[in-house]
Amino acid sequence: MKFLLIILLMLNLCSCQKSTEDLLAEKGYQENQIQAILGLSDENQERFLNDELGSEALEFITAPWFQEEKLDEYLSYYGRLDTKKIIEMVNNGTLNEAYLDKLNEIYGSDYYIPKNEDLYLSFMDVYPSIREMMEIVNTKRYKELYSDITQTDLSKDYLMLINKYYQLPEDYEPEDLVYVDSYLGKGMLREAVYEAYKPLYADAKDLGYNLQIVSAYRSYDYQKGLYQKYLNYDPREIVDTYSARPGHSEHQSGLCMDVSIPGYSLDDFYLTEASVWLAENCWKYGFIIRYPDDKTDITGYQGEPWQLRYVGKETAEDVYRRGITYDEYYACFIEE
Repeated sequence: MKFLLIILLMLNLCSCQKSTEDLLAEKGYQENQIQAILGLSDENQERFLNDELGSEALEFITAPWFQEEKLDEYLSYYGRLDTKKIIEMVNNGTLNEAYLDKLNEIYGSDYYIPKNEDLYLSFMDVYPSIREMMEIVNTKRYKELYSDITQTDLSKDYLMLINKYYQLPEDYEPEDLVYVDSYLGKGMLREAVYEAYKPLYADAKDLGYNLQIVSAYRSYDYQKGLYQKYLNYDPREIVDTYSARPGHSEHQSGLCMDVSIPGYSLDDFYLTEASVWLAENCWKYGFIIRYPDDKTDITGYQGEPWQLRYVGKETAEDVYRRGITYDEYYACFIEE
């Protein structure tokens, strides 16, 4: 009699198991999904049968490293992060609302670059703010200066980037260089840059600012000699804050110029009303202040309110309106 009861009990259990499997099949679950559900506790099987759990839960229970006791915690983050990432971070205790707030700020930023995602996550807690972190990552400033150097993309023409990570070829010289008229100063510029500068000069002159070009195009060899001269007076780490190494100077591109007004050196130009006007208005003519005083951590140079860089009116206005450096603008909106 006892043996018969045991047999009946086993048959009953099998019938229940089969019944659950059949009910899940009737709900449209696939065989592999049914088997995953049947591997759960009775309580969670019931939740599937009662439609308390559905496709979201299926993504977790069929994924690697799934731990059933953490299912509800996984589900609380569903849709806010990749499923596998949720499992990984919940399992090791690193996922929380503060972390997700940072992620939302990163992914929602105008300056988010998909290829930099892993770097953002790596440096997310290194810098005081997400914005600062993204500036550093996008402009490669997490790397040592003058490391991982790439030749600039000359096909970008007026939009090419020259800095401590992007360099011009040693033999690069623009084909359309022209001498500036003596009343404007001295030196050579690319023709389109020169033409864009003339109305800027004229409007400044009408306001009483007699802007003079004091340095424009410089060859690779000229910059090499200039940089070496500075090394005679200051250590390299200091020189690098105010002078570009050969091949890394904006001046070699023919797209930039240093300006001042009579009676003031470049170092004193920031004291003039002309420098204020230039910073607020040069974008209207297609120029930007290449090295803003408050962006030295990004550009790698001391502020230079006297240096104008031509990028065209549309880009110059966008850079100005956003209040960012050209280094970051290039990384986010120009570089492919």
